Amino acid sequence: MLNLMKMEITRIFKSKYSYFIFFASLFTFLLTVGLVDYTSKNIDNFEKNVIETNVDDSNGVKVDVDKGELEKLTDSGEDFVISSFSQSTYLIFLIIFGALFFTNPYANGFVKNFLGMTKNKSSYIIATFITASLFVIVSFAVGAGLLTITGAYINNGMLKFTNYPRLFFVLLIELVSHISYLAVILLVATITRSTAKTLMFTLLYPTIFFNLLRGLGDQFLSLFINLPDDFSIANYVNIGNIISTNFASTNADFTRSLIVAIIIGTIALVSSSVIINKKDI
Repeated sequence: MLNLMKMEITRIFKSKYSYFIFFASLFTFLLTVGLVDYTSKNIDNFEKNVIETNVDDSNGVKVDVDKGELEKLTDSGEDFVISSFSQSTYLIFLIIFGALFFTNPYANGFVKNFLGMTKNKSSYIIATFITASLFVIVSFAVGAGLLTITGAYINNGMLKFTNYPRLFFVLLIELVSHISYLAVILLVATITRSTAKTLMFTLLYPTIFFNLLRGLGDQFLSLFINLPDDFSIANYVNIGNIISTNFASTNADFTRSLIVAIIIGTIALVSSSVIINKKDI
């Protein structure tokens, strides 16, 4: 197991895409900070400029600016940091990394060199998942730290950080949910062994199809069960918890998120282990 992990860690350091994804995610976070800083400093003039542009524009297009929405930028610093992870900003980079890291050994025939002679191939699944999780933990932590430090300087301290321990705890819940989805990416990669197919499924599901599937799932369950008004099947999948977790979430929400993440992650890892042991390399 340790030898496999060392091999996978070496593969991360030798892969150019791992560096690109790591620094691209940090750049995106910095860009977010810059945009929020610029927008918050120009809230008073933003609506006026848009109206003046519309008056001079003869193409018939009308743009309505809700200043109330813009003023929501004065939310707490904790909400700002958490939103960068709950709004799929980081998740997209995780998906790209996972799809490349988990499928590359199959694409270049790398796994044939050692898995073909190994009876228990599931050790490779565990090793590659732990290694990928370490990358996610490091990049997640660096990104969160960068947002926390730079966020405090947005618009001369507009964002206020009042509870760092709770911020750390909420981010920890988000991290566990992200790693749970990483296990799902590993499962898809183990089944398809194709970078394109893995990217297509794991990227389209949370970004495009999730809301549709959530609505269909809720409607389907309501045919058989009298559901509470606040029930949503999204609360029982890791993507739903990634999106819904915020600074105001209750302890019950956190507990549910952890349980869901652990169950889905475990199912995905066990399934990947079974598949790789039964499937020809």
